[in-house]
Amino acid sequence: MNESVKRIDVKGPHGTWSYEAPNWADQFPIVMGDTYRHGGVSEAPYKSLNLAFHVGDEAQNVRANRAIVADYLGVDPKRISCGNQVHGLKAVEITENLVGAGALGEDTAIADCDAVFTRLPNVPLFLFTADCVGVGIYDAKHHAVATVHAGWRGAIGHLSVLTIEAMKETYGTEFKDCYVYLGPSIGPESFEVDVELGKRFELAWQAMTERNAADVVNYPGDKLDKAYINLWNFIAEGLIVNGVPREHIAIGGTDSVTESDCYSYRREAGTTGRMALFGMLQDR
Repeated sequence: MNESVKRIDVKGPHGTWSYEAPNWADQFPIVMGDTYRHGGVSEAPYKSLNLAFHVGDEAQNVRANRAIVADYLGVDPKRISCGNQVHGLKAVEITENLVGAGALGEDTAIADCDAVFTRLPNVPLFLFTADCVGVGIYDAKHHAVATVHAGWRGAIGHLSVLTIEAMKETYGTEFKDCYVYLGPSIGPESFEVDVELGKRFELAWQAMTERNAADVVNYPGDKLDKAYINLWNFIAEGLIVNGVPREHIAIGGTDSVTESDCYSYRREAGTTGRMALFGMLQDR
């Protein structure tokens, strides 16, 4: 964690739960953050603030955990809205008829959707991660918010950029007016991949910037068939070259693989819960 973010502790009905929040959010009528794993009701291996239905946890536990966060936000948990996250590149606007999509079960989440955005106040947009990068976006001019699920496919496919472009088409959003937050996720020292994927990221990086590819891909000398990828730098650079001011981007730098307060698909061999990156507009 660095100076661009802070940790907020909340006293809940099952103990203290916490989330990381970008400092820039303090100046706007918005609540945004990314939850840590403690302070809920789920049992191992999902202990305890698991917020996703699709991982195998009891549905009533997920609903109870979501109610904890919704109570803090001051809204009915039935207003939580989300996609079903398929590692795709689809962004969907949450309009009145879609409020509550995915709130009470995975079957009602927006299909084939990895990013959602809205201008509706008091509608918490959720996305779920356990190593993938959660990206929160706020358009300060048009008072619009988005949450983006970016694993390596969403990163290399520039889903965060595509989401702002969808917001531009819908609301008139400009990149220069956007503030961005990247939540706890797999860090550059933990995201080990094969060389082929490393080369794909290197080529994608070179296609969008003249900066050194070493900022995003590292090839360790002792592992000739491996590469390490910095998803944070890759996502941020894609936004910067499109016009988001560098100083508007908060990257907490919390590595979900090494931080025990986080769920990690990689560390826990695929059986674990999910944190939630959330963004909710307040009334202006």
